[in-house]
Parts: sequence; structure tokens; C-alpha cells
Amino acid sequence: MQAFLEPLRVQLPEQDVLALIDSGFSPKSEQLARDLLDKAMRDELIVGARDQLPPNREAMRVIHLTGGEQDEETLSDDSEIRTPEEARQQLTLSRLESNVPASPEANAAANLARALVTPNLQHEALESAKRADTAANSVPLPMRTVKRGQILLRAGEVVTPSDLEVYKALQEHRGETDLAMEVLAIVLFLALLLSCLYHFASTWLTGFTTRVRDVASVGGLLVLTTMFARGVAASAEGVAQVVGWEAEPRSVWFLVPLAGAAMLVRLLMGVQWTVVFTIAASIVCGMVMEQQALLVAYFVVSGVVAASAVEHTRERIAVMRAGAVVGVVNAVTVLLIHLVQLYVVEGELSLATTIRPFWSMIFAFAGGIASAFLVLGLVPLFESVGFVTDYRLMELANLNHPLLRQLMLRAPGSYHHSVIVGTLAEAGCQAIGANALLAKVAAYFHDIGKSRQPQYFVENQQGGINKHAMLDPYTSAHIIVSHVTDGGRMAKDHALPAPILDNIYMHHGTGILQYFYAAAAAQAADPEAIDPEAFRYPGPKPNTREAGVIMLADKVEAATRTLKVPDEHNIRSMITRIVNSVVADGQFTECPLTFEEIHTTAETFATVLVGIYHQRVEYPDTADLSRASAGQGVAVAVTPPEPVPEQATITLDLTPNQRAAVGATRPQTGQRPSEVAMAPVWVDAAGADPHDDSTDAVDYEALDYLPRGEVGD
Repeated sequence: MQAFLEPLRVQLPEQDVLALIDSGFSPKSEQLARDLLDKAMRDELIVGARDQLPPNREAMRVIHLTGGEQDEETLSDDSEIRTPEEARQQLTLSRLESNVPASPEANAAANLARALVTPNLQHEALESAKRADTAANSVPLPMRTVKRGQILLRAGEVVTPSDLEVYKALQEHRGETDLAMEVLAIVLFLALLLSCLYHFASTWLTGFTTRVRDVASVGGLLVLTTMFARGVAASAEGVAQVVGWEAEPRSVWFLVPLAGAAMLVRLLMGVQWTVVFTIAASIVCGMVMEQQALLVAYFVVSGVVAASAVEHTRERIAVMRAGAVVGVVNAVTVLLIHLVQLYVVEGELSLATTIRPFWSMIFAFAGGIASAFLVLGLVPLFESVGFVTDYRLMELANLNHPLLRQLMLRAPGSYHHSVIVGTLAEAGCQAIGANALLAKVAAYFHDIGKSRQPQYFVENQQGGINKHAMLDPYTSAHIIVSHVTDGGRMAKDHALPAPILDNIYMHHGTGILQYFYAAAAAQAADPEAIDPEAFRYPGPKPNTREAGVIMLADKVEAATRTLKVPDEHNIRSMITRIVNSVVADGQFTECPLTFEEIHTTAETFATVLVGIYHQRVEYPDTADLSRASAGQGVAVAVTPPEPVPEQATITLDLTPNQRAAVGATRPQTGQRPSEVAMAPVWVDAAGADPHDDSTDAVDYEALDYLPRGEVGD
């Protein structure tokens, strides 16, 4: 019995199965079952349940699949569709209407046909959706033209279904914009805008730089600002929905940190580039934000205020204060914009009864704070590629840099000289409007190369011993000149900014060491055969105003130390001679300093130096020394020291008069210091022994050895 029912996958009463088995399932019974099943399955449409039919059954397309053939018909009445139970009832009626006599075998065949009835109709959802789309696309849609700027809905009006459909259509249309074409349009517009602004600035703005690095950096910041604006505009609606409380997408637009980019341009490239960038970036932001003219005005104000807020700031914390100032000004500007919209622009009367201006002011203030964080985040990145900011210079100006500490310990005279040169350079640059901070810091580092061989430089020599006395002029000149190249290598090893490195090389320009050149000429059989290039500094010549001021300050400070009487008259005469010698030597042929600026710088130097060498009240305990320095001779008695072991070394800082007294009794060759007779000697008012012909330290930078133009360019 199970073997009979299992292939059919149906359930029949046991007596029906036994009746079919007893009859051997005769052909007559088989034919009866087939006829009844065909009538139920072929002539009727059977569905598993009526809820499986589509909701809209007014007209259904029925696809008949018979063998490999397919045909369709339209069914307008679902009453022709049967469920399996209804089909079985219909099959029972068909059995009663048949001519086959009733018998156990015939009844079993009919029951088998009823059990084999299954659904032959099902809803094909995918095919239905496909045909629905095809039918919808074939129907032309009604067109409604909406002009740009047209007001669709006014406050207080009733929104009809038609108005809602138009609004949804506009939203969908705006979301289907071609991103590639949008980017291309913005790029072309930017190219035209920047070309015009760049041509104008490079032609008419004094001090506008055209270096590739500056142009590329401004272009990158402009692209970054555009991306910020585009991203904020695209996400504004979502942000407004999250915020709620009547916040609108246009309020979120004020969050764009254009002010931060303007601060960066001001800090890195100067005022001229800031003007160009602010105008270009403001126009671009207005363009990507529905071409709003008031937004362009807002971003121009924000950028200008930001550039002004970071002017003369020398601490990174000042950037946060500048961001807060920009945020406050942004909020006030936004409030004024809303007032203009309230009383000038039609359709903005709702501003008087909403808190939208409040949200706009909040986002505008947040934009100022975000600008400060943007600056703090990007400044180190720009500094790493060679830009120098005042913040970096202030970090180098605290005199605690390893190179300055090394200079202070190994060459204290050069260190003191560098500090005074920094003071002079800072004052001179402030007087002519140059970068005073850069000049001061560069002056601190300009002589760091002297820490390699400090004893060969007169300001570091003690005891009146001249290291150059045992060297030929060529070797001495090489040692002196090498402090420039050594300083350059040390600056590179410590990754000092490029302007400081440049000033190390330029503070002597291509000048000639006149002292050693004259000494070589005096020793040579043919003075004309002396090559001046062996005594020339490597250069280059100063090519910035700051470098020119540092060169003058360096020479002025060195020459001032040689003045016997540093009063105002001598100081001014000395400065005049130095300026004339530098100009005559051709060192300022590449420097943008004007004669007026050079004169102003010289006057500033004179004022500072007169203040440094000012007269003081004479102290009773040192009156004899004061009078001696004023031109009176004085007798100095030196008591010979106790003998010391030969291997011991004692150093003693002496006054100039004492050094002169000791120098008058130098030991002869082969004589130990303990064997020298120490006796009182007379010295002149300058502190030197007129009868001493030994080799004292010589200041090769003194007034007597300044270039006069006879050798050089």
C-alpha cells in the first residue's frame, strides 16, 4: 500500500487503496481518474488562497504555460478562480454527472483524482512590477515649469497635494545632479577667477609673491575651502533635521570655516595673498550655496576680520582668541543679514516669528571657533614644508636652542655679539616696516658657525693672544670664512627654517676679508698676483630687506666695539662709514632696501647704540679707572704670583690695563711663566704698551679694515 501511495505523494483511505489493488488498477479506473483530474486542472484556475491574489483584481493578465508554449489572456472576473477545496467540490459534481457506474473501484478512482488536485495559478510579483513600470513609462507625464527663484509656498498657505508633488519633484531633481559636471563647472570657474585675481595682484600689489610654493598652497587651501562648503551644503538638510527646533539648512551654511583658511594665508603668505584668497573663496562659497549674494558678503567680512585678528600674534593660543573674535563678528554679521532679509527680501517675513536667526548666529559663531582649530591643525603641516610662521620664530627666539647654548658656552663673545645684533636688527626692521621678529631670530643664529673654532675670532680671544699670528693669510681667511659655511651646515642639521639659513649665508654677502687680503698682498712678491676670491665670503648677497638690515647691524656692532670713545658723534660717523662702504662694495645690488630705508635704519642704529653706550655717574671707588679711560695715564703695579707646579694651569680674567701690563713682560722662547720677572710698567690711556711689539689680537672687522670698493664687485 505504501509503495503505491508514495510516488503519488497523496493520502487515500485504506479501503480505496485496497479496491484499486484488488482490481489491479484497471485501465477503466485509470482513465476515469485522468478525465476527472484534467477537467479540474485544465479547465479551472486554482489558487492556493484568495489572499494570494493582487490587491487590484479588476483586470488581470494570466499567462498559460503549456509544454514549451505560452499564451496570455485577460481575466476581468476573479470569480473564475477556484481554491483547491472549491475545485474538489466541482470534481465531485463532475463524477456524479459522468456515465461511469458507481462501484468501489470507480469511487476510489474519483477520490484519487480529488487528492491530486493542486493550485495551478500563482501571482508573479516581479513580472507584475516590471509590466507596471513599463506601462507607467509609456504614459506621458504632465509638465509644470518652475522658474528659478519662484516662491512655491508662502507662510500660512494651505499645502495641496499638487504643491506637495511639485516640491518632491524639485527635491528629487536637485538630488540627480551630475557630480562630474558640477566639479568641472566649479574648476573652470575657479580657474578663470584665480587667473584674473592673480594677474591683478602680481601687477599692482606691492610685495605680492609669485613663488610656486605660495601659489600651490593658496590653490590647495581654496580647493579645501570649496570642499568644506560643498560638504556643508550637501549635509545641511540632515544636520537641520537632527537639530530640529526650527533650524533650517541655510543656517548650517554659516558653519564653513573660510576664516580659518584666510588666517593661514595671512600667516604664511602675507596681506597681499590674503586679499586675493578671501575674495576668491567667498565667491566660490556663494556659488556652491545657491548663488547667494549675501553669503558672499558674509564670507568676505569673516575672512577680512580673521586676517586682522591674527595680525602681530606670536603665540599659538592667540589663534583661539582670534577664532572667538571671528565667531562674534560672524554672529553679528548674520544677524544683520537676517535684518536685511526681513525688511528687504520678499517672503522672509517669517523671520520675525521664528528662531531661525538664533540658529544661524550659533552656527556662525561655531564657524569662527572651527576656523581656529583648522589653523592650529594645519600650521604644523605647512611649517614642515618650509613655511615660517611667527609662532615658529617665537619658539626659536627664547635663546634656549641647542645651537645658541653651544655658542654661549664655547664662544661667549660671539654669543653676546649676536644678541646685540638681534636687538639692532629688530629695531631697524621695525622702523622700516620689515619683519622684525624674523630679523631678530636670524641675527641670533647668524654666527653659530663660530662655535666650531671660537678662538680664532677676536671677540672670543683672551689674554691678547692672536691665533692668526702663526698662520699665513690664506689659512686665516679660510678659517674666518668657514664660520659661514659651518653655520649653514649646523643650521641644516638642526632643521632651522630657510630664512634663518639664508641669513647665515648672506650676513657677509660676497665681501672680502680686507685685512688678510692686504696681509697677503704685503707678503707677496707681486701683489697683483693675489687672487681676491681666496679671501671672499661665499655669499650670496642679501636679497631681502631683513638680510640687508642684519648685514648692517652685524658690521655696526662689530665696529662699535673698536671705538675708544663711543659717544654719539663717533657712533654716527662710524655708522655712516659702514653704510657707505657696504653700498660701495656692491653688497646691496640685489637687496630691495631703498636709500630712505637705509637712512632710517642707520638713524635707528645710532639711537640704540647711543642708549647702549650711555654715560653713567662716576663712582668714587672707580674714579681712577674712569679718568684713565678718559685719557689719563695710570701706573699699574702687578705683584708676581707664587710659583705653581709646571703641570698646573691657572687662568685669570684681567682688565685691559692688566692684560697690557702682563703683555709687556711676556716670557721669551723657552722661558716658563714662573721665571718671568713681573715689574710695574707704564701703559697709555688706551690700555696698550707703546713699546710692546708682540702679536696682540687683531679685530679684522674694525673700521680700519672695512671694504672701500677697491677690491670686489
